[in-house]
Amino acid sequence: MSNPARPPSDAPLTSQPWRHVAPSRMAAWDADAGRPVAWAELHGRIGAWQRRLDALAVPGQRWLLHCRCPREFAAALIALWARGDSAVLPADDRPETLQALATECRAALGDVAGGLVAAPSPSPPHWGPLEPSRRALSLYTSGSSGEPQRIDKSFAQLDAELAAHARLWPLEGRLVISQVSHQHIYGLLFGILRPLCEGAPLAGAACRTPETLGAWLGRLAEAPAAPPGAVLVSAPPPLERLPETLLPPAAAGRLARVHSSGAPLSAAASAHARRVLGAPVEEVYGSSETGGIAWRDQQRGEAWTPLPGVEVRADDAGGLWLRSAYLETAEWRPQADRIAPGPQGFRLLGRADRIAKVGGKRLSLTGLERRLARHPDVLRAHALPLPGRPHRLGAVLQLAAPALPWCREARRARVAELRDALAGAYPASLMPRHWRFVATWPTNAQGKLGAAEVARLFRDLDDPRRPRWLGVETEGAGRCRVTLEVPERLSYLAGHFPEQPVVPGVVLVQWAVALAEEHLGLAGEFRDLARVRFPQPLLPGERATLELAVDTTAAGPRLAFSLTGRHGCHARGRVQLARGEVDHAG
Repeated sequence: MSNPARPPSDAPLTSQPWRHVAPSRMAAWDADAGRPVAWAELHGRIGAWQRRLDALAVPGQRWLLHCRCPREFAAALIALWARGDSAVLPADDRPETLQALATECRAALGDVAGGLVAAPSPSPPHWGPLEPSRRALSLYTSGSSGEPQRIDKSFAQLDAELAAHARLWPLEGRLVISQVSHQHIYGLLFGILRPLCEGAPLAGAACRTPETLGAWLGRLAEAPAAPPGAVLVSAPPPLERLPETLLPPAAAGRLARVHSSGAPLSAAASAHARRVLGAPVEEVYGSSETGGIAWRDQQRGEAWTPLPGVEVRADDAGGLWLRSAYLETAEWRPQADRIAPGPQGFRLLGRADRIAKVGGKRLSLTGLERRLARHPDVLRAHALPLPGRPHRLGAVLQLAAPALPWCREARRARVAELRDALAGAYPASLMPRHWRFVATWPTNAQGKLGAAEVARLFRDLDDPRRPRWLGVETEGAGRCRVTLEVPERLSYLAGHFPEQPVVPGVVLVQWAVALAEEHLGLAGEFRDLARVRFPQPLLPGERATLELAVDTTAAGPRLAFSLTGRHGCHARGRVQLARGEVDHAG
């Protein structure tokens, strides 16, 4: 397949446009100081990196590169390439990640290299050729097995994709502000390589907060030597959290375009970002393995349009097949996503494997579950993206009985312990946010943790009146035991009581009736309460077992209930119902 035509506004990566640029031209913009950074300064940093590398090893090495500063990362990457080296980009700088990759590389460079960024002093760079077929860099991503998968990219592959981006969205000298990591392919292409090839300045630092973004766009309007506008490279999480009053009046019209990738934006989030930032939001769909696949602007519709040089089709099961100029071969390749083709492109229907996108990052759910299952108290683990919360993970863990938390303090300690166990391999954004600890594995009639069981486990997130359901055990006709927890944000705790919130007794009766309706088919209109007692208060975060028994009497169904926790009985009594359907309208 031939590469898309390259517009005259950019130059191929292999031509090394940074070699020929005027030293006085702007390479980056220090937004905090409101000053331009000339190419003369960046050339000095490239030369400094080369001097240090020359002192460490002969050319032709593979170097582990992790550097948070975009400007310094660009200088280090160019220095490696000009020497004849290639870069290995770890997804993060956690010790486990770096140790796993150390055997494949000459050494670690950047933030993890003990001061290599700061020294030595600037010096003139020396240049070498960049052959199109040469490996430029390697990235790592999660495979379905949970083990990191290496992805090699040649200069020709990178050039093909950069040309397509420049053709669709020319930078035209605008400042590139990035809110995403350039250690991943999306941030690397849009935040680093595009401005280098298109002669546009990049921001001298990463933009971490909405307030920083607003301040930088304001300075674009005030600084006399500022670039003519900006392009924002972002992702769903920061775009969804944009405050309505983000931009100062002076910043109006300074942002020409917003790019988002990592996960699809909801229609509401896309409209919100467009309204707040006053710029079109162009979403890019792809992966580390494939590069970009398609793009969309939801202002025009929800369908995705393949990028130039990319072809897609669906198989009989709706599975996506891809052929791309950004890959090393022109063969059709199956992908893990399902699609629905249409006249305007295609719609995404979700993934067919156990890879999830969380906060714009790929995560192997299988790998996360395996790591959780290493804990001696964890008998079984299941991780899942939560419906309606695409950037939040839930985790269901079956624990040994002595390890089950029975109070708020114990639960918090257990969650902290599990997060600590994950910290060496996962950033905080990829850890489960909502935990469910069960004594027995919840299953449906087919013996699986089905959609109904998952919905019950996490439904308190959407309805603050419900208890946290943790499983049910049937004990013969008309008998069952339901395990539950009191959510700390239970709406009934407000004002009851100020010194020590407790669950009101009437709420415990209400829960008993509702759960008997759900699990035992209890039906009828309320008639009477008898022998009701509340010996012990039930506190936020406490775990308890609700025993339910339904008998048939001449007057109608009768429910006996008993709620017991670590400190004894919290509630017991009987509810008499009259025959007939329950009136839910009241």
